[in-house]
Amino acid sequence: MTPAKMTSETFAAPLWLRYEGWMGRGIGFLCGALAVFAFAPLHLWPLGLISFALLFLRLVLVGQTNPQFKAGLSTAFWQGLGFFGAGIFWVGSAFIARGPEFIPIMPPAVLALAALLAVFWGLAGGVFIRWRLTGLSAVIAFSAAMMLAELARGHAFGGFPWNLPGYIFEAGSRPSQFASLGNIYGLSWVVLFLSGSVALLFTAKTRLVGAALSGLILAGLYGFGHVRLSDAKTETVPNVNIRLVSVPFSQADKFNAEKSNAIVNQFLTASIAPGAEDVTHVIWPEGAVNGLAMDNAPLLNAMGRDLLSVDNSPPVWIMNSLRSEIMPHPRGGEPITNYYNSSVAVEFDAGGYPAIVAVNDKHRLVPFGEFFPGGKWLESYNFPVFSTALASISAAPEKTLIDIPGLPRVSAQICYEADFPGLTPRDAVRPAQLIINQTNDAWYGKTWGPAQHANIARYRAIEEGLPIVRSASNGLSAMIDPYGQIVTQINMDDAFHIDTVLPKSLDAKMATSLVTFIIALINSLISCIHLFTRRRLGLRRT
Repeated sequence: MTPAKMTSETFAAPLWLRYEGWMGRGIGFLCGALAVFAFAPLHLWPLGLISFALLFLRLVLVGQTNPQFKAGLSTAFWQGLGFFGAGIFWVGSAFIARGPEFIPIMPPAVLALAALLAVFWGLAGGVFIRWRLTGLSAVIAFSAAMMLAELARGHAFGGFPWNLPGYIFEAGSRPSQFASLGNIYGLSWVVLFLSGSVALLFTAKTRLVGAALSGLILAGLYGFGHVRLSDAKTETVPNVNIRLVSVPFSQADKFNAEKSNAIVNQFLTASIAPGAEDVTHVIWPEGAVNGLAMDNAPLLNAMGRDLLSVDNSPPVWIMNSLRSEIMPHPRGGEPITNYYNSSVAVEFDAGGYPAIVAVNDKHRLVPFGEFFPGGKWLESYNFPVFSTALASISAAPEKTLIDIPGLPRVSAQICYEADFPGLTPRDAVRPAQLIINQTNDAWYGKTWGPAQHANIARYRAIEEGLPIVRSASNGLSAMIDPYGQIVTQINMDDAFHIDTVLPKSLDAKMATSLVTFIIALINSLISCIHLFTRRRLGLRRT
């Protein structure tokens, strides 16, 4: 609990930053929680820079007296625990929505998830502290180690790339435009390097370097973004008029049949509100309808009848539904029913009769939300599986593009899928021109979760150069242009609809997944160079 001893190379940091033991862990936890205010909905991004700079400082200070892997792991882990604990507390709302029997397991489940994510930071801290670097070389190494940790967090065990450092900037803002070159991982690396540069202000030897680097990076981000946005195109796709329907509801009400039907009726009413005769496509969010909606003949017929009452050329209806598929049992038992979370396009003829014209299944599923790891194997033995879904969902083998009548080629990304950079399939012959993101943010109530989710999704528009039609239950429903800017939106508390045109996409760019690979390769090389250099120095000393 005593502060670490100072050396000639020690940063002139406040005394409280040099504490170790449980006092130091508590300080690290609070420093991590501070960063959450930098993300949506507040976007107080300087607090994010300060928080990451404090992590850098604490690792350097601890390393001066205790340069052991365990010390670095502990320092970074506790700050990560504060960051993720405060940043994903909204996950607990999903347990509350499922019912009273799920509430007791909410605290340990949320804490366990935060601890798992904090391990990635801990490993990065443990590696960084062993290098025993100072000055600019420490900033470079810190950025590389933390970037590799964030890349691992975004891909390992299915990935959870939530609140990456780059998301401190609101999508559509000037700094966010850098994601058009380096995607969100590239922007996150810039934020980590910028944070390390800010930390250099705490020592006289590197104060001028820190100030110069911080100023140049911020000027570069804002300058590039200003130039890009000043040249923003405003062309729209002809003959497309999209109606986004939004009805606020509590997720708990969806488990009550009477209340759920009332919610669906509100969606039907909003779909045929004045102006519907000019609409070409009606989009409902995920969660608007329970279960196997594409097999719900009364619902399909009611939608067709209502749309036909407004105009004799009904618009295409894009909804979200579970889809069932019966598969033979691997050991000869009763057939197994697989369920898929799907985006579904329905077309109506002149008589109002429905026809399903396009289906796209979800590829990236939410662990413990839509499936339990190993759940299918357990289900084959009739073992009861806990999940916040009513049934375990199966993942589509791969993500594919979809053709919906009247729209340019679509990449349908359901809920969680929009969190992943590079998920939009690349097709050189017929590339995607639009992303449709249907999501159910009602699971997370009136927390910061829906705002964070919306900001994350908007970055996919910047990376891919594609407009996004985002239809969210109790979240941001909006038309988003290829620069991540909101063209028009519905406030999440309004029972309403908006009719909007569709912006055109930008020219095709380098694949986002390739950019991610390049970022991973560069930071791996930096880490290897530092590791090799340290070993050589160690051999010379011996």
